[in-house]
Amino acid sequence: MRPFDSIIASEDISESIRAGTVGAIVDRYSAVDDVYIVEFFDRNGKTLDVTDIRANQMTVTLADFFAGEQVALLNDLPAHKLLRGQVGVIRERVGVGLYRVGFSDTDGSSYAELTLHAGQMLLLYWHPDASRQTA
Repeated sequence: MRPFDSIIASEDISESIRAGTVGAIVDRYSAVDDVYIVEFFDRNGKTLDVTDIRANQMTVTLADFFAGEQVALLNDLPAHKLLRGQVGVIRERVGVGLYRVGFSDTDGSSYAELTLHAGQMLLLYWHPDASRQTA
């Protein structure tokens, strides 16, 4: 879980934050206790509250990716001749949950570039401490 990921409360947090309330991760508060600062919203997008919650009190509904991060495809995309597991690089965010992703071979030659939804990709980590991940 990272800043800007969209989440949903999986249990009642407070009187105003009930199970099912949507929010966005603002920051990681404590690496030791897996606590995050989350901003919660009502149905009109108005802020209900900004509060600390634990990872087990929420479910990520839409992960956010950043330019330069490496991702792997979760499923084959036969129309683009791409297979599950192929690695691409986020070029830019083009809309909510939509990203332009480039695919290159080991020599750096580009062979595909397309727009993908966040749910079609998995962020790759190259360091055991995710907080030290760099693009």
